[in-house]
Amino acid sequence: MKFTDSKIFKHSFFIILLSYSFSSFATEETKQTPTPDAAQGDVKSATSPANIADICMQSLKAFPGESNSKLLLEACKRALVLDDCQSVNGVPIYHYDHTGKDKTPKRILAFSLIHGDETHAGTVGRYWMERLEEIEPRNEWRVIPVLNPDGVKQYTRYNANKIDLNRNFPTKDWDELAQKYWKLHAQSSPRRFPGSQSGSEPETKCALKHIEDFKPDFIISIHTPLNVLDFDGPRVPAPKYSYLPWRSLGHFPGSLGRYMWFERSVPVLTMELKGTLPKSNSPFETLQDLIGTLVKYDMK
Repeated sequence: MKFTDSKIFKHSFFIILLSYSFSSFATEETKQTPTPDAAQGDVKSATSPANIADICMQSLKAFPGESNSKLLLEACKRALVLDDCQSVNGVPIYHYDHTGKDKTPKRILAFSLIHGDETHAGTVGRYWMERLEEIEPRNEWRVIPVLNPDGVKQYTRYNANKIDLNRNFPTKDWDELAQKYWKLHAQSSPRRFPGSQSGSEPETKCALKHIEDFKPDFIISIHTPLNVLDFDGPRVPAPKYSYLPWRSLGHFPGSLGRYMWFERSVPVLTMELKGTLPKSNSPFETLQDLIGTLVKYDMK
């Protein structure tokens, strides 16, 4: 399925997520308040392997670009959900794991669609899942292809609470600087509102759960459309990668880069795609392999 108009994508994704969402999407007038036992049963049903595989397939196949439906199906069968990993509107935030073949593999964590209107980021997350199904990677991978499903449905940068998740991470300077930075440097743009409290959003909390659970050695955050590889990490030789230039754009209060690298010494590579997708997935394949070589360096 191909999309040439962002409005068409937004409408299509809304229909897909509406079909597979929790009962909390029903109107207050029509839904009944479940008993605790019933509510627990609803959560178990919504996060059952079959249902998560279905949500994974339906959400990822909506993204533009080339895709292998057979590999995607196999990847989605392995999709999992950490406890309480769901969006503001109750959509499960699933992930995909693939164990590396090295005796001591590095753990690589990939986040895609932190910002819901950066559609092509979902294409990369989907492709990496598909490709991992047919190769034996040296390293251990975890891919969260849609961290902000409500934002994807609404085609907004922020989540359903209108908070920019990449300004909501609980950095040490958040209380002092997050809103000051937003007002001064982002001109109080609603698209970049960091929230009233750090780490307040369920999607942010889900990302933090993955960081704690997976204990990554390296993080990739996939975005659009600044056309750059933005690296928060130690000084290492820039990889030979012609599709995107390698340079640092800086980091911000509440950002993933500041939270993980400058406070926890875990490198973060932000992949800022171009405004349009390449004709094939080969640049994404090359980058996935380059990341495998980058993690060989001493990153601490």
